[in-house]
Amino acid sequence: MERFDYIICGGGASGLLLSNALLSDKHFNDKKILIIEKDSKTDNDKTFGFWNDKESVLDNIVFKEWEYAEFRDSNSHNSFLLSPYKYKMIKSNEFYLYIGDKISKASNFTYLNSTVNEIDQVNNKVKTNDGEFSSSIIFSSIYNEVSFKKYPLLKQHFIGWTIETKNESFDDNKITFMDFSVDQKDEIRFMYILPFSKNKALIEYTLFSSDIISDDEYEKEIKAYLKKKNILNYSIVEKEKGMIPMTCYPFFENNTDTYFQIGTAGGWSKPSTGYTIKNSIEKIDIIINSLKQNKPLSKIRFKNRFWYYDLLFLDVLIASKGKGSQVFSDLFKNNDPIKIFKFLDEKTSVMEELSIFLSVDIKTFVRSLMKRISNLSI
Repeated sequence: MERFDYIICGGGASGLLLSNALLSDKHFNDKKILIIEKDSKTDNDKTFGFWNDKESVLDNIVFKEWEYAEFRDSNSHNSFLLSPYKYKMIKSNEFYLYIGDKISKASNFTYLNSTVNEIDQVNNKVKTNDGEFSSSIIFSSIYNEVSFKKYPLLKQHFIGWTIETKNESFDDNKITFMDFSVDQKDEIRFMYILPFSKNKALIEYTLFSSDIISDDEYEKEIKAYLKKKNILNYSIVEKEKGMIPMTCYPFFENNTDTYFQIGTAGGWSKPSTGYTIKNSIEKIDIIINSLKQNKPLSKIRFKNRFWYYDLLFLDVLIASKGKGSQVFSDLFKNNDPIKIFKFLDEKTSVMEELSIFLSVDIKTFVRSLMKRISNLSI
């Protein structure tokens, strides 16, 4: 049985970002590292979007960035400059290739295309189709079903089309962050648009709900939306599909000093929005610092006041019974949009947060808060 210092189970976004952080720091040059991924990871199977006001480890592979954004609902339209932020987008195939190439050139890394059949946390072993391996620390992005019990859960699920139009149909310096003008159907439904040029864009139909709908329904809604926008002559270049659990379940409580869950499996998706990749970078920095200082990984707790805000926000969205879009509308109508992005980045002050909460239907939040307190669920 071959032994490694670290084994990373899963070569998706979080696994590759952790690998990149380890191979970019000289402190880990003498560490023997294995990353295991069952898929080839060569397809452009998803789009990574995020906003940032500083340099990122991903800047070298940013496919497109935008300076402007808009928010829409059935009654209003708000376009705004994102400064000091820029919204950035990365194609997953370029991401896989970029970090995969760095891994292949690192003498202390081994990349194994294989299926993980079992992670033996007691004996620090990983069993695969191609043998068993042991390690001092195992990181895993393999999602395990859990009982969410007292924690709210919504599923963010979507299908996206990258389309090319015959006519100029898009403002290629402005994203549509959320467009709630579509029929909500007693759920939370919106369109998300990333224009790559004046005649090419990603159109994504996204839901926050408990149940998944059929592929036909997603695509029917995308067609209807394009027709409403008078975009009739187009070809579909690519398709993508995904689902992200939106929950405040404390996945970190399952971590030990020798086993650590990362990515969506570790609860790294922002519960109120589903954004993951920038959260992953920030959380990996904490892991790297703990490893370098020999601090126990089990002591890492991704829980702060924003965790409680997300918990309350999910409660409100679930209790809204399909009226959740009004919460987002109030946020963007009654606040500087940049403050909302800053809040979602968890960079606001308590006073700024108070003003944000007062800008929405505060009675709804109070009812959800009192219900959660009465159930002793926080």
